[in-house]
Amino acid sequence: MSDNGYGFAYTRGLNLTNVHETTDQEKAEFWADKMAWRPGKMAYPLTAYSFLIQNRPDMLKYHMRQMQFLHAVPANGEIPMGITMLTMLHWYACNRVPGGVLHEVMGCQEMGASKAQVNEIFGLAFMHSGPCGFNEVYNQAFDYMASYREPAHAIQWPEGWAPDAAAFRSGLDFDNPELTKAERESLDQWYTDTIGYVPKSISTLAKYNPGFVKQHRGKFEGALATGALPKQMVPYILIHYNMNRGFRDGIREATLLGKAWGMTRDHVINAVTLGTGYMAGIDGMYIVEEAIGDLLEHWD
Repeated sequence: MSDNGYGFAYTRGLNLTNVHETTDQEKAEFWADKMAWRPGKMAYPLTAYSFLIQNRPDMLKYHMRQMQFLHAVPANGEIPMGITMLTMLHWYACNRVPGGVLHEVMGCQEMGASKAQVNEIFGLAFMHSGPCGFNEVYNQAFDYMASYREPAHAIQWPEGWAPDAAAFRSGLDFDNPELTKAERESLDQWYTDTIGYVPKSISTLAKYNPGFVKQHRGKFEGALATGALPKQMVPYILIHYNMNRGFRDGIREATLLGKAWGMTRDHVINAVTLGTGYMAGIDGMYIVEEAIGDLLEHWD
């Protein structure tokens, strides 16, 4: 079968060279592929795909075509599917997407994520969603996590990506509720050393509720403290998260953090590409250009 120059990697049984016709055999092969790693689970996005393949199979094929390019940005396939799964798990946990949390937990397991790595994502997500988000996490994933099987293979991280709990540490004593003058200076220095400035989110709230800022920082430093995930997962996720929320300053802060920690421009482009494919749409690139257009243009 000709690939019309696309070189499709993820066909899932569909003939992506012909979006105008979809045979019963294609539908059967698509479902056989999907259900092979979702036995007995009609989790999102299978319900969405079910609707499309019956009513708009052409749009499903266009979507599958587009997704060929999600992992084609970095050279040599540097961004594995496991990173996408972990990132979407964070997003679905924060946004209480029905079926999404379970789908991504199962996907993370299939792609090689350990239980400890999944739990670090949950730690980061709880920092952003709070208890209300984790009501949905409980409903979807509590039982599954209790019986989570360690995968037979591990995620192959991009070159240079590695756990580094020390990189998060700002020198604050979180057992002492007071943010001392010395600790405030230490926190400011951490930001200055890593991204080049102190974010207004920190400087403004620290004026009025310094204890809250200190304990928020405790969450940030504690989320990946078990050393299961590479530190680069945090800026990658935060680029995606803030793009989808339309938070310009958050995108820039996360990008600068990622750059300081060794992420390449292609890694950043992959994160924003993921955002355009899931949730933000192509219009999400407007805020990306405002936030980091200059950084992407002059990356070194």
